[in-house]
Amino acid sequence: MTPRLPRLPCLGGHELRHNLNVRLLAITCCLLAASAAPADPWGRIRSDHFELFTTAGERSGRDLIQYLEQVRGFFLQAFDLAGPRFQPVRIVWFRTDKEYRPYRPTEIADAFFQPGIDHDYIVMKTSSADLNATAVHEYIHLLVRETRLEVPHWLDEGLAELYSNLEPMGSEIVVGKPILGRVQTLARERWIDLRTLVGPGPISSEKNRAAMFYAESWALIHMLSLDRRYSSRLRAMFDALQNGDTPAAFQKAYGGPIENVEQDLRAYTRGDAFNTAVFDLRLPDATGAPRVEPDAVLPARLALAELLSNDRKTLPQAAAAYKALAREYENRWEVEDGWGEFCARERKNDEAARHFARAAGLGCDNARMYLAYGRVLNMNQRFADAIGILKMGLRLDPTLDDLHFELAVTLVHTGSDRDAVAEFHRIKKLDREYAYRYFYNLAVAHSRLGDTGQARRLIEKAREETKNPEEIAALGQLMESLNRSR
Repeated sequence: MTPRLPRLPCLGGHELRHNLNVRLLAITCCLLAASAAPADPWGRIRSDHFELFTTAGERSGRDLIQYLEQVRGFFLQAFDLAGPRFQPVRIVWFRTDKEYRPYRPTEIADAFFQPGIDHDYIVMKTSSADLNATAVHEYIHLLVRETRLEVPHWLDEGLAELYSNLEPMGSEIVVGKPILGRVQTLARERWIDLRTLVGPGPISSEKNRAAMFYAESWALIHMLSLDRRYSSRLRAMFDALQNGDTPAAFQKAYGGPIENVEQDLRAYTRGDAFNTAVFDLRLPDATGAPRVEPDAVLPARLALAELLSNDRKTLPQAAAAYKALAREYENRWEVEDGWGEFCARERKNDEAARHFARAAGLGCDNARMYLAYGRVLNMNQRFADAIGILKMGLRLDPTLDDLHFELAVTLVHTGSDRDAVAEFHRIKKLDREYAYRYFYNLAVAHSRLGDTGQARRLIEKAREETKNPEEIAALGQLMESLNRSR
């Protein structure tokens, strides 16, 4: 049955009202697998917000990427969650288990989400039971991470399962339909006691226990979100969870021990029907045809090398993959760019600078490469060189705010304060993580230009953006210098 439910709290940060107001929200391979032969049938399919690499064929890949664009539109409308702002989400879809096996993080993982510095990755294989649901499940992990909340495993997996099989029905979206495999697991397997399920330990590597963990996590968030006895206190439970003690959060939110919740959960899963949530929305129409590149061996292998570099356990495989690519594609700037990014992440700045310089010499037209190049030059205190490189990047893409920001900070380092202030004012939007550096460096520039009033205001704004003792001390020193200059 699909009753209309009262408004429920969720992990999202914004609130919308519809007919229903809802707030839900080892590798052990050989190195050859990381550097597949050039004959591999890799294709690349791109849309506005996703980049798919696949050996499973163009038609299926096109359908998947269009569906993910629609799902992204749903979460943007319902919860104001849109995923990464600058770089597309990368999806790697292997046709066979043999292709997938070298990259899986555990023996039981049929798909996984891996965040990265440059790109976030969703990795999956054709044998996954429902490809659309699998991809959406992993995408939910990405969106939950975007909230920057500390989310325990059971809640992260439960939310991903709850939304994985969302279904359009005319002008509405239905969330929370029963997942047959999870229901069957709950019926036939031995349950994990709830106190253990919500504990801080890792997910079991034993297949049946892991399946039960996912099934119980799905059932628990389903009940907390969609059962009237629990849904009205879901927001209070989420808030209490931020203290890190899940049993205590249940006690605080629901006024009883977690064992009472477990009794209700077992009864809930034995009921005749599951509630669903109905959103008065429809999946947005796909915007434009995906761009298909049928022969994409080089970009696919670069993406796989980057995927390996995102996990410290597979850094040797990543290094081997970049070396193999450099041998086979010795005059391609894309390889030098990727290898430079890898070295930069490992703080090998001199080596990174050499690769970036070679990429530039080979005609690189990627503005973000010049941003990365400028950053490693700054780390090596080669400020004058960095200014020239960053300006080259801005000639390629004058709209890239991160480039304007890096150039502005570099100009402050060299004492070019008027130019720095002008560059800061060209920035349209920055991620919050750069806020302290933005306000601090702009305050330094204004202080040296004699605008002490503006410098003081910027120092106060910078104080609001940091709890770091060293950064707070730097602001104090800057304020003292302004006081002495009176």
